[in-house]
Amino acid sequence: MSNLKTPPVYKVTIAQLAVTIFIAVISLLISGSILAYSLLLGGLISAVPNSYFAFHAYRYQGARNAQNVVKGFIRGELGKIIMTVVLFALSFTLITSLNELALILGFTLIHFVGVVMSGFINYRPTHNKT
Repeated sequence: MSNLKTPPVYKVTIAQLAVTIFIAVISLLISGSILAYSLLLGGLISAVPNSYFAFHAYRYQGARNAQNVVKGFIRGELGKIIMTVVLFALSFTLITSLNELALILGFTLIHFVGVVMSGFINYRPTHNKT
C-alpha cells in the first residue's frame, strides 16, 4: 500500500479539449467550417493520444509495482505514437476537403497546451502537509 497520490494529469486533458473546442468555435465564426474542423481534428489528434498515455502511465504506483509502472509508461508511449500516426494518416487520406496547415497547427498548439499545463499542475506526492 502506498501513500503517494497520482498526479492530477486529467487536468491536462481537460485543458487540451477545452482549448481545442474554443479554437474550433472561434475559427468557425471567423473563417468557416473547413478551417474549424481541420483545427478540431488537429487538436483531437493531440489530446486523445495524450490522454491514452496518461491513463496507462499513471495507472500503477509504488515501489512494489515498479515493473508495472515501467510497462505502463512503455505501453502508453507506444500507444500514443501509434495512435498519432494512424489518426494523421486517416485524416490525410479519408478527408478530402482538409486544410492540412490548420490540422498541423491545431495539433502543435494543443500539444503545446499540454506541455504548458503540465508545468502548472500543483502536485504533492504525499498526503503529509509538513
